[in-house]
Amino acid sequence: MGLLQRVFDGAGLCTLSVTQVAEITAIVKPSRALYVAHPFGLTFGAVGNRETQRAVVEAMLVAAARMDAPGIRDSGIAWTRDDLRRRQLHKQRR
Repeated sequence: MGLLQRVFDGAGLCTLSVTQVAEITAIVKPSRALYVAHPFGLTFGAVGNRETQRAVVEAMLVAAARMDAPGIRDSGIAWTRDDLRRRQLHKQRR
């Protein structure tokens, strides 16, 4: 995705990745990325949680408008519902 972002940015289009693992994104080096600390598959929040989903989209729009240099911005939005994110990152079943 980072390579495609750089091509689109070079053509004058604003692009933004949403990432759940900032360390991997830093290696790929996309032009702009927003870090969201949610479980895999739930990047925008839990199913039906419109408030969180809206917050992520709003954070994306703000980051796209304000990031004037390549980098990763932390959205400040974290998963608090259960320990699913921690289990996924440590590859635990339960």
